Parts: sequence; C-alpha cells; structure tokens
Amino acid sequence: MIGDIFFAILGLTALVSIAILFSNNRSRIDWRLVATGLGLQVFFALLVLKTTYGRQVFEWMSEFFVIIIGFTTNGASFVFNSLATQSDFAKAFPENLQAQGFGFVFAFQVLPTIIFFSSLMSVLYHLGIMQRV
Repeated sequence: MIGDIFFAILGLTALVSIAILFSNNRSRIDWRLVATGLGLQVFFALLVLKTTYGRQVFEWMSEFFVIIIGFTTNGASFVFNSLATQSDFAKAFPENLQAQGFGFVFAFQVLPTIIFFSSLMSVLYHLGIMQRV
C-alpha cells in the first residue's frame, strides 16, 4: 500500500519534471494550474476507487461511451459492407489475413473510429457543448 503510493507520487513527480525539462519558458509555468490539475486527478482517483457512487457514475459513463463508439461498427458496415468485420474479411481473403491483418484492423476498424470521433467532436464544438465542458 505505502509502496504503491510512493510509486504514484514518484510517477507524478517524474511527469512534472519531464514537462519542466522540455519547457521552453520555465518562468511562465502556472504552478497554480499544475497544482489544480494534480489535485483534480487525486480527487477523481479517490472518488472512483474509494466510493461506490463514484465507481457507478464512471461505469455508467464508460458504458455510454462504449455505445457511442460502437456506432462506428454500424457505420463501417454501411460503408464497407462485409469487410467491416474480421470474420467476413477472413472468408473473402483467407490467404491475406495473416500477412495483412494489422492493415485490415487499421483500415476497417480503427480509421472509421477516428473519423467518427473527430466528426462527433466537431459537431459538439459547433453546438457549443464542448466549450462548456
């Protein structure tokens, strides 16, 4: 327990130190903002790890975003038809699946997710929702 806390503090210190090291203007670092960010991180960690209510809220949010991102599968199926799922791809091109498996995953699963998420963020920015969050 104490070792875990020590390593967490060591990790946070290392990340802040690396950020300071790569900063081109160290005198303009807003330490109040850094402390607020670290405080919020600790607050949310305690909320999720130590309270049932916090865990339930974050599980609900996780399920919600999984549903939203799951819409990309439907969109990819609409655009790419049977190539959107790996099992259909394996039936269509069995000899190429092993050699080009990673290309398939990127082209037909990862790329539609990136496009969908960036489009969703653009719409939310246009509607003014992301500025409030």
